[in-house]
Amino acid sequence: MNAIFKKSIPFVLIIAAVPILVLLYFFVYPLYSQYFPKCFFYLITGLHCPGCGSQRAIVSLLHGNLSDALHNNLLAVASLPLLLYSFIALCINTFSKKTIRQQIFYNPLFVKIVLIIVIVFSVLRNIPSYPFNLLAPLQ
Repeated sequence: MNAIFKKSIPFVLIIAAVPILVLLYFFVYPLYSQYFPKCFFYLITGLHCPGCGSQRAIVSLLHGNLSDALHNNLLAVASLPLLLYSFIALCINTFSKKTIRQQIFYNPLFVKIVLIIVIVFSVLRNIPSYPFNLLAPLQ
């Protein structure tokens, strides 16, 4: 196999999976479906993990409801630009001779800041009083 074909396999898999997942999330609401995974952390502890509500946030975004998406999981919606940047860099690195180095993800300061944000978000969204309860996902 040539090098371009080997490099393009992850890209092709992503391109194949994204439309299927978008259609699935658009037509099936994860809260009421048995096909979507439930949060084990929430089932065991009753506390919201940093990812709780992210599936519902994606569904809300697909239906154009930004306020519900932000309310379901602010952190998931805020991280979408970073995921988009990473995907664009993957596309460019796969199909061109120019290589984009995603140095931001390998910077120790960036990793520490993201870890602190995730921990603080996790703690704040589990405080059962206003305004912190606004960070908890919609029921």
